[in-house]
Amino acid sequence: MDAAIFDNDGTLLDTMPYWRYTPLEFLLAHQLPVDPELLGKMYASSSRKMIAGFCERYGLDEEAASREAESYMNRHYLHDAHFKTPAVPAFLARMKEKGVKMCVATAAPREFAGNGLRRLGILDCFEFVTDNQECGLNKRQPEFFVHLLDRLGATADRAWVFEDALYAMESAKAAGLRVCAIEDGTQISDREEIRKIADVYIQDYSELL
Repeated sequence: MDAAIFDNDGTLLDTMPYWRYTPLEFLLAHQLPVDPELLGKMYASSSRKMIAGFCERYGLDEEAASREAESYMNRHYLHDAHFKTPAVPAFLARMKEKGVKMCVATAAPREFAGNGLRRLGILDCFEFVTDNQECGLNKRQPEFFVHLLDRLGATADRAWVFEDALYAMESAKAAGLRVCAIEDGTQISDREEIRKIADVYIQDYSELL
């Protein structure tokens, strides 16, 4: 392995539950009604889609609401974020010792993700942190991973992607990279498909040490 591309939320940091419940924070902040049945759906649903639904229902500005919800997440990165598993720092240190070039590719704003990684002391492990906005591509496109490999100076046959989301794994595989899947409770509905597509499937980074 010459290079490794890491997702952040649900892969390096255990922040997916925070993302999934930002719609609840939004409802409380605006004193909007909270449907108890909705709470059960939030954990397995996209927060952006839920916020969009609230905006349509209550006549709110979707762009402004999305920015507000992301600001809640930045607070969590700055104060609450913790490692996906306790072995994350040791695994990254091992990779760095072996000369593997690493980066973080997140669907969240890269500045926010960087805040969490810096707070936990692992930001310096990575060559860079990028997101869907920086290069005009996203993780649903194989070209996104090809672009990252170019930045890392690596080839697909010598690179791995560490992910929790099925759609990103599919794109990475289409680009010729190998995939290490990290189990996350928010992705449980895709677990069987993830197991099929992943080259390696883990629940804890200690399994790789």
